[in-house]
Amino acid sequence: MTQPDADASCPTDSATPEQRALVEQHLRPSEQLLWIGESDPQRMFVDADRWLIPFNAFFLVVVTTFLVGAARSQAHPGVLVLLSALVLVALHLSAGRFLVKRHRKRTDVYAVTTERALVTNGRRTRETDARRTDWYVDRTAEHVTVQWDDVSDLDTLFLGGSASAQQYANTGLDGMPGMRENFAMYDVIDGDGLVAALRRTSGR
Repeated sequence: MTQPDADASCPTDSATPEQRALVEQHLRPSEQLLWIGESDPQRMFVDADRWLIPFNAFFLVVVTTFLVGAARSQAHPGVLVLLSALVLVALHLSAGRFLVKRHRKRTDVYAVTTERALVTNGRRTRETDARRTDWYVDRTAEHVTVQWDDVSDLDTLFLGGSASAQQYANTGLDGMPGMRENFAMYDVIDGDGLVAALRRTSGR
């Protein structure tokens, strides 16, 4: 395993020993580790939550009301099962997705090497070629999100199209079965280090 040069422009000094060990086990002999980071666990909401939260709350109220009414009227068991399943879906849309998102933020480690961009939690590792140039940056006052364009070729008229993939990005609903998503690193505090590492590898 090759270590980064001493004068590398993208230091990994801010990484914890646990994060570094998690990434280093996935390095190839030819790779240099340029940057390690994580998603800020304190940043839980995104712009899409402005409509997702009220819509999901409304959906939960509606399906719960129907379930209670059906139970009181002694509806067919099949109807009760269906409505119960919808209530569980509504609960996940309203609250469960935030648990999923928080778990990802606490376990996922981001890394950039001379060859790849990696997201790993020790059990699952996703990667893309760090030499790609089709990445774009979304900056806020304290965070940087970088996404690679993996969905622009999808049909936007149907579920799973590029518009769907984008609106659910970083909500806890991204990565649903059957839905492609952009490879991304969300809500990074050390945004300058991340972007510098990507510029070094992609030549942008």
